[in-house]
Amino acid sequence: MAARKHKQRHPSFIQLTVASVPRAIRFYEERLGFKLAESQPADKPVWASLVLEGQSVTLAELPSLAEARQFGMDHEEIEVLKQDARAFARGPLGVGASVFVAVADVDAFARKLKKRRTKPVLAAKTQFYGLRELQVDDLDGYRLVFYSAAVALPPAPPADA
Repeated sequence: MAARKHKQRHPSFIQLTVASVPRAIRFYEERLGFKLAESQPADKPVWASLVLEGQSVTLAELPSLAEARQFGMDHEEIEVLKQDARAFARGPLGVGASVFVAVADVDAFARKLKKRRTKPVLAAKTQFYGLRELQVDDLDGYRLVFYSAAVALPPAPPADA
């Protein structure tokens, strides 16, 4: 079977953590005039991309532990998720916002970070939605997600996971 290529229309975007993606989609569409570009998974979205005049904003919920496992998150990612959920509940600066920055090659960028003694929160990994990402927190707690398009999407996790 041929690998599905992921076409990235908006190379840099902001992701906001929200309590309910479906509710937020309605607000962004109905009250702000955004158009829904895509959402995942289709039956109960926990992630959505919306566009207004060529600018993209993504909305995401913090997944439950069961959803995290279903999405293929490993132990280290789940520990970061737990940390994020605790911090999000306290509401400190930076929690819930991720800034995605396109780079030509995430793995080459990771090597540059290592030379600069910058340790990522999560090492480079191809995500279920088709991006290869490397995550770094800035000094104020904002998550910077450096990414490039993956060569191929990883296999979908089994539905009963």
